[in-house]
Amino acid sequence: MVIFRQILRVRLKYILIAVIVCGTMSLFKIQKFTYTPRNTENYPILIWWTPFIFENKKLISCEDRYTCVVTKNRSLEFDVAAYLFYGSNFKEDDLPLPKKNIPWAIFHEESPKNLPFFLYEEGQHLFNITSTFSRDSSLPLVLQYLEDLQLITDTTYYVNLKQKNKLLKQISPVLYIQSDCETPIERDLYVSELMKYIAVDSYGSCLNNKRLPEQHSVNKILTNLYDEDFMKFVAQYKFTIAIENSICNDYVTEKLWRPLIAGSIPIYWGSPTVTDWLPNNQSAILIEDYKNASHLADYIKSVNTNDKLYDSYMEHKLSGRVENQLLKDKLKGGSYGIMNNKYFPVPAFECFVCKSMYERYSSNNNRNRSVYKCEQPKSRDTKRENWWISHWKYGQCQAKALSYLIETLNVSNYTKEVFDKQIEFYLSNGYC
Repeated sequence: MVIFRQILRVRLKYILIAVIVCGTMSLFKIQKFTYTPRNTENYPILIWWTPFIFENKKLISCEDRYTCVVTKNRSLEFDVAAYLFYGSNFKEDDLPLPKKNIPWAIFHEESPKNLPFFLYEEGQHLFNITSTFSRDSSLPLVLQYLEDLQLITDTTYYVNLKQKNKLLKQISPVLYIQSDCETPIERDLYVSELMKYIAVDSYGSCLNNKRLPEQHSVNKILTNLYDEDFMKFVAQYKFTIAIENSICNDYVTEKLWRPLIAGSIPIYWGSPTVTDWLPNNQSAILIEDYKNASHLADYIKSVNTNDKLYDSYMEHKLSGRVENQLLKDKLKGGSYGIMNNKYFPVPAFECFVCKSMYERYSSNNNRNRSVYKCEQPKSRDTKRENWWISHWKYGQCQAKALSYLIETLNVSNYTKEVFDKQIEFYLSNGYC
């Protein structure tokens, strides 16, 4: 329990930072970064171009071998070794231009809907170092919501099946709590259909049919994704709907890990590669395995009424068994699946860039490889178009405009008006 509380404190600190400011080597341009510091501290300077740290300036030591200055002070640009960008705060008209032989490194843990231009290779190629949820990033964050394997097998919140069955007199078998109702995947459309065939307690602002207990405010949950009281609340439910906001390889969030940690069966839809990361072959019910919501509901009902079948989904809790060797190896290598990592992902990213400056980080020239593999949004409702489709399209125009201005023209600066006109040119001529 003490360990788990420490994890939550670290996560809380990270999310508060995010609120204030809101693996595999990347296969992009061939570049070797040779850095000779001229500052009095004699360490490489990493500038967060999009402010993302409390401190104006700090000294970091990584692996007891690499030391760098990390700052948000742009006046130190004269001696910068690398620029750091936080994806969700990236501003297309506020960049360190012209782009010289100084690496750009981006940290973007969110889904593509927050940074649509980065869906496309023209946008990705602006960055020499990437850190995203994708395993194809320079520093992958696939397991950014799971610090260690012990959380999967820990029974702190686990409610035994006998007690869960008794609770069915008071609650539905299925839990749904979501407050982001407009998503590329259009999850509410599917859940509303599922609710026609099986009882679902929906506590968020989306499809709400039940009032969330006062101690579990949505804001509190968003601030602390694994709040202890809320984890106990989730653990009472036999099933939890876990649908991501986008369909991308490796985009696996707390929506999956929270019920797995609490001891509720996830009803999952999102990452096509999710089976690469599940603790065991039968750890979640995958929506895509069923023809429609009616068929899925029938299966959930069969699991709900068959104690032996239900417990087969709880092997990680009942016997502490995790068979997924990839998952075990990644978490054994370091916290959050980051090799040799003892930190939360943001400090790990800073250290990765710092280390890269010392080791003359290089990347290969292979523009056929994309960091992301994401499915374009579809209109699942025949009566209205999914507006995220145009969002994806606009992102492609943004990527083309950025590439043209920064790489082709190598401009020293440009205004938002110039950037917008370039996007309009691509849109009006059908280039995206």
